[in-house]
Amino acid sequence: MSSSNKRQQKKREQLRRVKASRTNPDEQPRPPRLNKMLQEAGREAEQIAAKLLKRSDRAELVEQIANSTRTLALKVIRSSPMDGKHACQAGCSFCCHTAVTVAPPEAFAIAAYLQDHCSSAERDKLRLRLDCNAELASSMPRNEYIASLIPCGLMTEDGNCMAHPVRPLACAGFLSTSRQKCEAEFKREPDRAAVPIDKFASAAGLCVAIGTQNACNGAGLDGTAIELHHALRRIMDTPDAAARWASGEEVFQDCLR
Repeated sequence: MSSSNKRQQKKREQLRRVKASRTNPDEQPRPPRLNKMLQEAGREAEQIAAKLLKRSDRAELVEQIANSTRTLALKVIRSSPMDGKHACQAGCSFCCHTAVTVAPPEAFAIAAYLQDHCSSAERDKLRLRLDCNAELASSMPRNEYIASLIPCGLMTEDGNCMAHPVRPLACAGFLSTSRQKCEAEFKREPDRAAVPIDKFASAAGLCVAIGTQNACNGAGLDGTAIELHHALRRIMDTPDAAARWASGEEVFQDCLR
């Protein structure tokens, strides 16, 4: 096979993988009550964040915004019709090889958790992974990054998340009902079936994240989601990053979005 044909085959495989990860052949139309629940979750998240951002001490409340909206998201996710059927468990990390973005409050909460719960040596090793992944994310299209199965910088050697209690909403809502199908997709087994993702849970995380971003933008702050590794690296390099962001400074101005 020529190098040109190999490149084309690789590109087709990359596109197929991204498409398969987003497709659930068993998905049914979402009942109106669930759509309403998602809409309400987004509005509530925006209200929670907006209320805290109106306070004069909002620089001290950035983590609280993330924690409060995460609590809301997890509550809605547990309302999924597929709750109790999820196959996800500690150490199962097939989905931890993708591209993830976070709203600024999420990024600050994750960075603070890592500062409080990791040793200096662990943070040094983490920084190397953040640098590597951030550069890779900047050097290739998003779909190519996803298809390359690059492990998340927060993933430990045993497949767990260093910041699981404060993990991004995108991760908290990404739930599957079949470990076997996740593994088959990860290994790119031939004739594999699409991964059965809980689309309601995923939408719940997304709606809450968007509500949070809208509140930030409404308060005159940068609410645009940032690529995870870029965001954490920038926070590590910026003294008083949360306070500076809360004052209106463009802390993430040149980060990958």
